[in-house]
Amino acid sequence: MATKTPTTTDACRRPYRFTIKQLERMIETGVIPDSTDVELVRGKLYRMTKYEPHNFTVAMMARRLGRMFPEEEFTVREEKSMSHDQRSMPEPDIAVVRGRLEDFRPRPPSTSEAVLLVEVCQSTKRADYHDKLSLYAEGGAPTYWIVDLDARTVTVHADPMSQGARSIYSRVEAFADDASVPVVFDGRELGRIVVKDVLPPPS
Repeated sequence: MATKTPTTTDACRRPYRFTIKQLERMIETGVIPDSTDVELVRGKLYRMTKYEPHNFTVAMMARRLGRMFPEEEFTVREEKSMSHDQRSMPEPDIAVVRGRLEDFRPRPPSTSEAVLLVEVCQSTKRADYHDKLSLYAEGGAPTYWIVDLDARTVTVHADPMSQGARSIYSRVEAFADDASVPVVFDGRELGRIVVKDVLPPPS
């Protein structure tokens, strides 16, 4: 006679969510080494793993965006932390924010000051397509790009709809590696980026 294994649930168990102050304290005390690259998204800690295809694409994309956004009005940041709320300190691969570099000397820019955010993904798809997407939409970033190294595509998310943790973008369009992505700000096209020009050669 077969014995039915009791079913257990984790209904009473919830993951612990960190705050920015707790993260900063862990770094100060050495719990998390200062050399460890982490970011905080809705209380969850993510360790950032960087490798050459990722580094190449981030550098190429940042170079092209830097040519389109005048530095007198905008700052193009690579892999730098941004403020959002007490439980989120994301580190987008590229952030184009309003203001000169000198304007952010005492503080990091917030996601609400971004005009374009870019994530380059291969091993971070869950975070980039879900957790970070909702965070950036909640912050009001008008445009969010996901560069998928596996699919060799750039997916453009636009027109954020703020709904807290369920925030989304109402317009989504994917561009293949032979397509050119329009860089749009305030309804004006500043230029285009050919997807394959910022990707490493196909393996």
